Amino acid sequence: MAYFTPYLDDTGIHMPTYEDRLADLSETYRSIFGNEAELSSPVPDYQLLSVFSKALDDASALVLQACNARNPMYAAGAYLDALLPQYGLTRGEGESDASLRARIRQRLQASCSDPVGNILRAARELESVWRVKTFVNDTDAADSNGIPPHSLAFVLDGGNIENFARVIQENKAPGIAAWGSTTVDVTDAQGNTHPVSFTRCESVFVFVYIMLRVLEGGDREAIEAAITPAIRDYINESGINEPLNVPLIYGAAYSSNPDIANTYFIQDVQVAVAGAQTVDRILVPCAWNEKLVAVNGSILFFYS
Repeated sequence: MAYFTPYLDDTGIHMPTYEDRLADLSETYRSIFGNEAELSSPVPDYQLLSVFSKALDDASALVLQACNARNPMYAAGAYLDALLPQYGLTRGEGESDASLRARIRQRLQASCSDPVGNILRAARELESVWRVKTFVNDTDAADSNGIPPHSLAFVLDGGNIENFARVIQENKAPGIAAWGSTTVDVTDAQGNTHPVSFTRCESVFVFVYIMLRVLEGGDREAIEAAITPAIRDYINESGINEPLNVPLIYGAAYSSNPDIANTYFIQDVQVAVAGAQTVDRILVPCAWNEKLVAVNGSILFFYS
């Protein structure tokens, strides 16, 4: 191959070989001193050109090493360690470079194949984010929730909307729209602005009516003090778009304090959504963008 000026392009770094450099220097030498100039290996001038070629080749090798030190598939030792934070990894005690490279490949493969999962993982690391749920509509028509075709719909509970919008924009696959009732403009590294949409979770408060009979040795205050936080926490630990299974409230109540569980009897449990005129004994529905919530004052006791 003939000598060429070293360069970088989308495929990597390109540099001439030692032989290419020596041939180029020899050609330049003859253009100065004439084509008849003797440049066989015993000639001192040829040996000097060889030294120059070797020095240039050594410099090129150093440039190549520096370039490879920025590539996790070639970097080693401390140079590889310096790249790990951008992949969310650290070197385990005694872990080899080969093992680290394998873990980086796994992380990159997961990043390419699961953009939605990447968004959810990154979102949960944001400050004050309590819950995130995603809905994917990859069909050619709007779905039952009204989500447009070929769209992602994220529902956010808590958190900062600007930070969450940036997580979506940096991780979602190209060509897939992020849809929702809240839109935030995100500016990328090139200064381009992208509108990113998602939906804020709506808290739906519920009232729980406990029909209860106190048995011999039972104490109303102790019973209510045990049952109230147990039921409240059971409801509040539910997720976005998660309906409330009312019969399971019995179990949450009785297991709240086993020492007093035999001092009362729950006759009935009814749940009503705030503002509704009906109660449910089986299942309280929860819309795709809602989260059921209970507070201490919404758990009411009635005695027989």
